Amino acid sequence: MKKRLFKLLFLTGTVLMLLTACEYDYVVPSPPEAPPSATADTLCYQLDIQPFFTAKCASCHPSNYKPDLSVGKSYNALISGGYVPDTIPGNSSLYTKIKTGSMVGYATDAERDLIFNWITFGAKAN
Repeated sequence: MKKRLFKLLFLTGTVLMLLTACEYDYVVPSPPEAPPSATADTLCYQLDIQPFFTAKCASCHPSNYKPDLSVGKSYNALISGGYVPDTIPGNSSLYTKIKTGSMVGYATDAERDLIFNWITFGAKAN
């Protein structure tokens, strides 16, 4: 009887220690700093951003697949679809998909930096 009580107390203590010993730290990464190579005046959506979409994205994102990244439609599709909601690239689903998400293999580091800078500088349709 004493052995059984000792085993039960030992098992209970072990389970309680295991349950209370676990600790979770949630790390929220801060968005990376914009590379210094581009400025708001040097980025042009039609000359810098759209060619990336045309070369890498438009074949899989035509008018029947959201967002439509074809020439002349991509900017409105991105802005009105909520893919670029504000000037914080870390909150943009466009940037997070090409940085760490399902589209990571379709963009080079230079292209990611270009998208990052475009969003940082206000995601203008210039």
